[in-house]
Amino acid sequence: MKTLSAFFLLLFSFIHLHAEEQPEPQLLGKTEEVSLTGKAVVLKIGQKDLVNGQAFEFWKRILDRANEEKAAAIVLEIDTPGGLAMDTRDIIMDHLVTLEVPLYAWISREALSAGALIAFAADSIYMAEGTTIGSAAIVNGTGQEIEKTMRAKLESAFTASMRAVAEKKGHNYDVIQAMMIVEKTDERQIGSVTVKKGELLNLTAKEAAQLVDGKPLLAKGIVSSIDGLLEAEGLDQLEVFRPQQTGFEKFAWYIAAISPLLLLVGISGAYMEFKAPGFGVFGFTSLIAFSLFFFGNNVAGNLAGYELMAVFLLGVILIIVEIFLLPGLIAGAVGSVLVIGSLWFAMADKIDFERVTGDDVTTRTVSDLLVGPAFQLVLGLLGAIVIAALFLRFFPSLPLFRNLVMEEALPSGVSDSQSETSLVGQEGIALTDLRPSGSVEVNGLTKDALSKHGLIAQGTHIVVKEDGMRVIVEESDPA
Repeated sequence: MKTLSAFFLLLFSFIHLHAEEQPEPQLLGKTEEVSLTGKAVVLKIGQKDLVNGQAFEFWKRILDRANEEKAAAIVLEIDTPGGLAMDTRDIIMDHLVTLEVPLYAWISREALSAGALIAFAADSIYMAEGTTIGSAAIVNGTGQEIEKTMRAKLESAFTASMRAVAEKKGHNYDVIQAMMIVEKTDERQIGSVTVKKGELLNLTAKEAAQLVDGKPLLAKGIVSSIDGLLEAEGLDQLEVFRPQQTGFEKFAWYIAAISPLLLLVGISGAYMEFKAPGFGVFGFTSLIAFSLFFFGNNVAGNLAGYELMAVFLLGVILIIVEIFLLPGLIAGAVGSVLVIGSLWFAMADKIDFERVTGDDVTTRTVSDLLVGPAFQLVLGLLGAIVIAALFLRFFPSLPLFRNLVMEEALPSGVSDSQSETSLVGQEGIALTDLRPSGSVEVNGLTKDALSKHGLIAQGTHIVVKEDGMRVIVEESDPA
């Protein structure tokens, strides 16, 4: 996997560098967005947002725009029980900490677990009356305890990140540490709050806003709304703008989310089109599936741009050349690598990829970015294999599609039973066109066969060259 990813990384980088000479046009155009210049941009982090990967992509896009367009302020409106730990750490270290725009957090109800870490990354934190923040220990995806060594590694990485955040933002590191790490032997005193051994720190709004050595323990103030925060910061004259995901964007992200299904349909549709010659319903379905795949991943902010679409098409062409013109595995093998590689990389996040391969400091590696897409690709391939097997087993007997299969051309009463004797060297006749697959008759037996050299027309005399997992034939020399 590492060798293939390294090869394709070099190939994609070469193509991408040449493509950067001109701005890449957006697929089907791009709706002009409202400028963020001089505005107070409010991003809401709701109950389920931190478990939604697409929400992170939306926030990254808006944060990058706010930096580029010089927004006056960004306010995170937080009400969440937590979510994805690694995605949270990545957006904190790669986007929130590096912002050039003042960043504020307002906790409207609760900021627990990953929500507490997000709030800690703000320059200033405000809370509504009666709200809470804390309980930021790392758990696995099901909320269960993590194995001891793995927990030590994760806690070491996260505490180092939070120390860096505390230094940059001027917060009290002891507060976030007490929220993240369980102390099993001693009590801890954080301001007026006593954290018992075996417990994590949780703060109410009043506790978080208490003064310790002349400074707020964590929260700068208690306000009832975003307007109250802006007024407290002297920013109440700013226009407030709340970016929303467009319907087009939501649709594209939904399409990207079902990438494995689209791969399943696209690959199995292409296979069935070869088994039922003549461009028809299967070929059209495959074309639509792959088009939606690249479209959705492109608009969702993944690498599925024109470069990868070109690599994908080149791979398809090479596979077709292998099947119809130049059998011998070389063209087909190269084409298969290009097709699989383009589909694999197409699902990787574009912004993170550019950060990882550029000069930006990031917590992720290329391998990290490709693990998820690799899993999706494997799901699609396995699904396509299952569909292909079902197709071979049941499709020829379905009345609805019988006009698409080649058995219509077969003489009635001809048996397709397997012969125990090798057919290599035996001559026969093509019962259907072989494009390259079809049916032949050899020694009175009907066999599914594959042409070794391009198209063989129906009625042509053939000779069997290989008889193993599949029967391979070529035209016989005229007598």
